[in-house]
Amino acid sequence: MKKYIALPLLLAMSLTSCGDFLDKEPVSDLAPGNFFQNTEEMSNWNAGIYTSFQTALNQRQALFGDIRSDNCEKVQNYANTNYYMNSILPTDNGANWQNFYQVITRANTAIKMYPTIPGVTEAQLAPYMGQAYAMRAYMYFWGTRAWGRMPLVDTEFTGDLATVSCPRASLDDVRDQIYSDIEAAISYFSLANSSGKFYMTMAGVRSLKVEADMWYGRYEDAITDSEWFVNNSDFSLAKSEKEWKSIFENPAASSEVIFAMHWDYASNGANNGWPGLLGASNTNNGWMLSQSLYDKFVDRLRCQDDNPEWGTDGRFWNTVDTVRLYYNAGRLPITYTMYDNMTTAAADRGITNCIKYSPEDPEKAIDAALGIYKSQWKVLTTTEAEHKLVFMRLANIMLLRAEALNKVGRGDEALAIVNSIRSRVGYVKDANLDVDASDKDAVENLILDERQLEFFGEGQRWFDLMRTGKLVEVMDPVYRVRQEEAGVAVTGFGNEGTKYWPIYYREFESNTALKGDQNEPYTER
Repeated sequence: MKKYIALPLLLAMSLTSCGDFLDKEPVSDLAPGNFFQNTEEMSNWNAGIYTSFQTALNQRQALFGDIRSDNCEKVQNYANTNYYMNSILPTDNGANWQNFYQVITRANTAIKMYPTIPGVTEAQLAPYMGQAYAMRAYMYFWGTRAWGRMPLVDTEFTGDLATVSCPRASLDDVRDQIYSDIEAAISYFSLANSSGKFYMTMAGVRSLKVEADMWYGRYEDAITDSEWFVNNSDFSLAKSEKEWKSIFENPAASSEVIFAMHWDYASNGANNGWPGLLGASNTNNGWMLSQSLYDKFVDRLRCQDDNPEWGTDGRFWNTVDTVRLYYNAGRLPITYTMYDNMTTAAADRGITNCIKYSPEDPEKAIDAALGIYKSQWKVLTTTEAEHKLVFMRLANIMLLRAEALNKVGRGDEALAIVNSIRSRVGYVKDANLDVDASDKDAVENLILDERQLEFFGEGQRWFDLMRTGKLVEVMDPVYRVRQEEAGVAVTGFGNEGTKYWPIYYREFESNTALKGDQNEPYTER
């Protein structure tokens, strides 16, 4: 698999948004007219887009989508309390959107300069143009979900300081930009598609279109657009628990994966990336699976006591490090009360590490005295980790399709999709036994529960709750408990505006058009 290598020139190409421009070089100083002279240079610049993408989202996939939600609880005192309480400050570097705009402005340069390359053919140009438009759309999609309104930048920074003062666009304008870029990408990919799971392809941009349809409440469009994946021979759901785990161990070979990011510490560094948040063996990661989500998994595991024909949900054993629950190569029955024991220091190993991306430990062995595995998964260190983070996969598209079908009164079809997601990991209880297919709210809640079990650590939960309008309903009681335990004023979710991140304080210093336009209720510093 070709890794994204940041060439010396690409390291120098610090293109910018309207903010933080003082330490940037304008494109004119890099002489792009001399650089974009052949298709190899087009390929090199394209690699720079993905290098920026790795920096922008290697941590924030989980930080934005999991950490603040009911998916996670803090590990002792290692977590950022502001995230835990949803009291994020504008001085928090996690609120910095500079890396998002680096992807966007590199894509802007690609869109402008690729067609000027001498002798480039339509077949050579199309897949690169498709990727540039798709990646720009993807960054705006992530950005608008995180911050709401964003400045729209569709040109490269030329050194003209007048271009630095850019106001935030309306939510509708950002939406229109995303859809415009999606359609442009589809048009180019229709001429010549790119390939591989670590590059944007036709499948990737069509997956993004379904996600955008659902975010903007275009349910009929989501049903139509998701049809592209139904019965598509290039993609299929994992067919077993083992195949489900292989989605994350080897996404390049998984028929369920649509788009993934290659990340490893040696090439990318970037604050230890994803494992530094949710699971690394050489450090105290700040976050772990929450007890509420643990209990949902246990519900699935224990249901076979009374209904053995329903099977059990194999995702639990392949999501968190449960080595202490193995006895003589078998899985122990577990209870709801075991959560506290498995998260204490005395337990040594419990559920504090997410092992979705960990391979099976080749040196695992049985401790004869205790009758337990010494290890089950090779929980990687932050400096050894070579994760391939999954961003788009078929299960997401199918569950979004189920959500859309339910919205338009086709609950039976929605539950059939839920059953297909469940059964592939060993849980075969018919979803029709859980809810009435005609009860839209109950079906939607069932789908959200299934998504929570399916996508832990993949950056979906917070946005699922935002999209369905259930964020405050779900998170208010969670925050009340956290606030009470911390001995602070119990205010619950508080201002609904905190569903968004604050804009980073330095943006107001470098982009005067943002003055007075911070997300409420945050301050500019």
